[in-house]
Amino acid sequence: MPKIVKLGNVNLHCFTQRVIDRFPNVHLGKNSRVITNNILKKDPRLNQFFNNETMGALDNYAAHEKMNIYITPLENDMFNDVAVSVYKNSKEMIRFPYDIAKSKEEVPQFLRDLYNKIHKAVHPSEEPIKTQNVSHSIWKDAKMYFENVAERYNKTRFSILDKFE
Repeated sequence: MPKIVKLGNVNLHCFTQRVIDRFPNVHLGKNSRVITNNILKKDPRLNQFFNNETMGALDNYAAHEKMNIYITPLENDMFNDVAVSVYKNSKEMIRFPYDIAKSKEEVPQFLRDLYNKIHKAVHPSEEPIKTQNVSHSIWKDAKMYFENVAERYNKTRFSILDKFE
């Protein structure tokens, strides 16, 4: 909680070190598009996954797409470790919690999943549309037509019987 100190007519905000560490002021990568805070940088378990070496490709992608990515640790969440927020044109596009890898061997898969999730958030229309390949035949079309006609006939017949009662 900040303390407000009054010196004459000026109000000064005095923040504790814990509050200052929560401000997103640590830039990762060459272009500084991936931003985190000091709490994440001081945590030895998290900073091995989020540093200049691992976030370099994501930073280049963010610079190419002209977006900012904020990564903040979730301190009180027992299932997820960090929250990732993607901003483009100063508007939040998506915010999602994310669970980091459990071991050092899973880091490439973790980074690949993170990049894919961010890419799908930025470009939702590029997801492949699943289509079903149907081989058309006259007999199948005729059968489906007559089944639909019979179904409509039964519905109207039953609705007339329902009205009769």
